[in-house]
Amino acid sequence: MTYDPSLQKDGLSNKIKIPIIILTIVTLCTLGALFIKIVYSVNSPENKLERQQHLRIVGDKLKNSGLNEQAIDQYIKYLEKAKTDPLTRSTVAHTIGELYMELGNCREALIWLFHAETTELEDKQADELKKHIDICLIQINSPKSKNLITR
Repeated sequence: MTYDPSLQKDGLSNKIKIPIIILTIVTLCTLGALFIKIVYSVNSPENKLERQQHLRIVGDKLKNSGLNEQAIDQYIKYLEKAKTDPLTRSTVAHTIGELYMELGNCREALIWLFHAETTELEDKQADELKKHIDICLIQINSPKSKNLITR
């Protein structure tokens, strides 16, 4: 194979090739770093926490709007997905129990009230919880208990 000087004139010179290769490598590294940042932000724990907290907020809004069954669903999803402290879990379980009481379903309410009872609450909350449990137990044990709604 012989050297043909016309090939050198038609191709790019090394002065142009080196900056193009360097810019290409820098661009690929930048795009890779951007992709990693996007993937991390989508799966970050803070983002998960916000989505889980969102369920509780929606539950609160539904409760305040009088949509108790839908609020119960949101609160249960929250408890299933969120890793919260025992006090928060107890508070949400108590709220679910109260909502079931408002729906006239003391059998289901007792399940959630007993879940809430397992955590030491402040005196005011503990008194209220005890009162709700007593109300449901009386209602279930009364002769009219056959008319209670069950799910």
